Amino acid sequence: MIVKVLVENTENGCFQGEHGLCLYVEYKGKKYLIDSGSSPMFAQNAELMGVDLSTVDAAFLSHAHYDHSSGYPAFFEKNNHAKVYLQSTSKNRHYFKIAGAIKKYIGIPKGLLDQFPDRFTYIDGAAKIEEGIYIVLHSSEGILERAKHTHMCVVVDGKTKYDDFSHEQTIVFEEEDGLVCFNSCSHSGVDIAIAEVKRAFPDKKIKAYFGGFHMMGITGVQSCSYKKNEVQAVAETLSAATDARFFSGHCTGIIAYDWLKEVMGNRLEAFQSGKVIEV
Repeated sequence: MIVKVLVENTENGCFQGEHGLCLYVEYKGKKYLIDSGSSPMFAQNAELMGVDLSTVDAAFLSHAHYDHSSGYPAFFEKNNHAKVYLQSTSKNRHYFKIAGAIKKYIGIPKGLLDQFPDRFTYIDGAAKIEEGIYIVLHSSEGILERAKHTHMCVVVDGKTKYDDFSHEQTIVFEEEDGLVCFNSCSHSGVDIAIAEVKRAFPDKKIKAYFGGFHMMGITGVQSCSYKKNEVQAVAETLSAATDARFFSGHCTGIIAYDWLKEVMGNRLEAFQSGKVIEV
């Protein structure tokens, strides 16, 4: 499997960066797109990387936030056939909330789903997309407590409540020597996401995990929303749970990444725009 980072927060030489994430995956002779960043920037980087978006076979939206979904109009201009798989709960309105007040809309750009109704395929819960590709949905207790920490909420039928991240999905690719997992922000916790995959595939080894760990503070990549001991406790849990390699960036944040690296060593690797990773 080849993974190419089409856009991420960190620019890399001629490859631009933005607050967002888009990954391109080559798997068993087919091509997939996971998320689309905050703008058409991913498409510009794709061209520089020699990635032909018109040949993508299928796409996934990891969760219903703008920094992962705003680039789809640019993708649809390049590609006239690939379906985007997302949870049906992605239709809800998602917001950022501090001190009891809604501060910012952070969901899928309003009107996008209605503008391209034939390009989005909705899923309700876990699913097998095709041979070797699966969706794992959150099924753990305690997720709402994590949601309070992230300051994220959702409006359903006119009522505001903390986000239960039912719109967030882990995309799992099965290879002969193990599973490769993608969960772009791990809002519920990367440790929870790993545990859920292990429950779904008890007899399979997890060999790699791609995604942000959502530990960055609200002021940006140079801040952290957790204490060092809390971050390193997550790293220790991951190290005990699996010998997988972890590729992280986007919403992890520089401070949290450094603290994780102290525990995880070479099992943790940062990604940035333009990076190519062979798993």
